[in-house]
Amino acid sequence: MPNLLERERSLRSEIMRSVWGRESRATAAYKESLERTIRPGMTILHAGCGWDKHDVTRPYRDECQVIGVDLDARVEPRFHSEFHLGDVSAMPFDSEVFDLITCEYVLEHLQDPPAAFVEMTRVLRPGGRILALTPNLLSYKSLIARLTPHEFHHLAGRVRYGAGYEDDMYPTVFRCNTGGRLRRLARETGLEVESIRFLNNGPTWFQRFPLLFEALHLYHVAIGRWDFARQLRCSLLVRMRKPA
Repeated sequence: MPNLLERERSLRSEIMRSVWGRESRATAAYKESLERTIRPGMTILHAGCGWDKHDVTRPYRDECQVIGVDLDARVEPRFHSEFHLGDVSAMPFDSEVFDLITCEYVLEHLQDPPAAFVEMTRVLRPGGRILALTPNLLSYKSLIARLTPHEFHHLAGRVRYGAGYEDDMYPTVFRCNTGGRLRRLARETGLEVESIRFLNNGPTWFQRFPLLFEALHLYHVAIGRWDFARQLRCSLLVRMRKPA
């Protein structure tokens, strides 16, 4: 029995690697979009930077000026570049100083999205861009997260990653996590939406649950193939521009 369980676990891991990739598809697409956008000499704000555990801005720290801002003081000694302690809704920067603002899995935590969008627009230079990756509220993962207490998220984190991961889990409120809401916020703050992509990550949280994993794997394959079901995918990748 232990050998059978181990083979089943290995098979699920292989499905995740071969079908969904070693890195989440959404994060990979986000990093590819950044690579196409960044030019040497840019001033880049990594909003809600954490310690950049996905190496999003680390590769650009030598050719660009990378600055991070985050509410959590614990990340300062671990961030690779200049760091400022602060809230995305009230940042300690002059106006029109950044060519690019990038943030991954931050928007779902915003208590006041309109204030954050106003602030990001303020510090962005004319012609500058915002690139953001965030969960899609209409995906089943986000709906579960929204309907469950934060303590449940800690438990889920321990099940998936092991003890200690809960230190990197922050409360989510999902106040701007649909395509329509993001477009409205952009319009209200003077930003142009260049694109919104709906991205699919696969059943990342369910590798330890065989039957559920197999069912959700088929579900993710289906919504990935059917364009009419794109609004059920896991993540939103939004690209916005401040008019010149």
